[in-house]
Amino acid sequence: MQARQFEPKSFFLKSLSLALSILFLLSILVVVLTLLSRFDYLNILGASVVISDSMEPTIRRWDMVIYVNSNFTVGDVVVYCVTPSHCIVHRVADFLHLNTVNGYKTMVTAKGDNVNITDSPVEIEKVRGKVLFTFPRELWIPLLVAVTSYILYGLARIPHVGPSYVFVLCVWLLLVVSVYAAVPRLITPTPVVEPVLNLAGVYLDQASCTVSIRYTGTLLLTSVKVNVNGALAEVVSISWREVVVRPDPRLLQGAFEGRRPLLVEVEAELNYVGRLYGRYKLLVGGANPELSVINGVLLVRNPNCFPIAVDVAVRYLVNSTWAWSNTTLIVEGASDAVIEPPEDAKYVYAYVYWFNQGEKRWVGLSVKTG
Repeated sequence: MQARQFEPKSFFLKSLSLALSILFLLSILVVVLTLLSRFDYLNILGASVVISDSMEPTIRRWDMVIYVNSNFTVGDVVVYCVTPSHCIVHRVADFLHLNTVNGYKTMVTAKGDNVNITDSPVEIEKVRGKVLFTFPRELWIPLLVAVTSYILYGLARIPHVGPSYVFVLCVWLLLVVSVYAAVPRLITPTPVVEPVLNLAGVYLDQASCTVSIRYTGTLLLTSVKVNVNGALAEVVSISWREVVVRPDPRLLQGAFEGRRPLLVEVEAELNYVGRLYGRYKLLVGGANPELSVINGVLLVRNPNCFPIAVDVAVRYLVNSTWAWSNTTLIVEGASDAVIEPPEDAKYVYAYVYWFNQGEKRWVGLSVKTG
């Protein structure tokens, strides 16, 4: 029995045929998964061909990207589809949270590396996946031509088919694809609740000496700058519809004593899609100082969180002569001040003056008798 000789040409043709068959099966698998992903039936992975230069030089025109359905963040390159036949490959720029008639929706904005304009926001559900890797056009186009030629050559060799039927099939497929690409698909807009933001109130919290600006509506505060009487206030906290700031205590003192409303100016971003400019007036109320005499000493307590100014006039008898002393004190918030008369003074009387809402008030009391 004669052994079969190794034929390099036959081995090469069989290997080439096997490789093309594997590529054909993989191509069919990618096409099927892409169609399922585009029509949102089974979104696992898919492929998309870039037809613009908006992502150059990262991704060139006619490069093919393979995407997978996985989590993504700002800076990732994603594929999102406005319609099943119209998909865009861009880099994620930001996330938005909008209130629609169907509830809150997370939106995504993207931008090409080669353009300066950000795309219109799209629902996060329209993002088909994150780009896993890119096939250069110099690689996938020749492979596609080779696989297509292999398929058409195999069909042409089938009895009762022949080259003419293959040609008709190619023309028919070309017409179907052209018509599908040319006919636009209707885009159903999602109604959005009218963006409204109303002031709920401006409040002073005496416990923390902070000012709270609260809102109601459908938009959310994302970053805030607040000026009080032209001075930048420290931002203590920001929530979706409330900002808390700590103004200079001296401003609160002036508003309390002179009944001069604070001018609170708010500049904020709303959902990263709009801005708020607000000017509000705040009247600062407070309590009068608490006065007491303990063991011949006058105690002045300030119950407010901000400082107040008090004038103290003391009339006392020393060496059979009446004398006066005047003192102006700045009593810090939630603190005490002590006024001690001279040690040899007799019959000490104190008169304490302060301003509350532009009105001068006073209290006289006996500190020491005899």
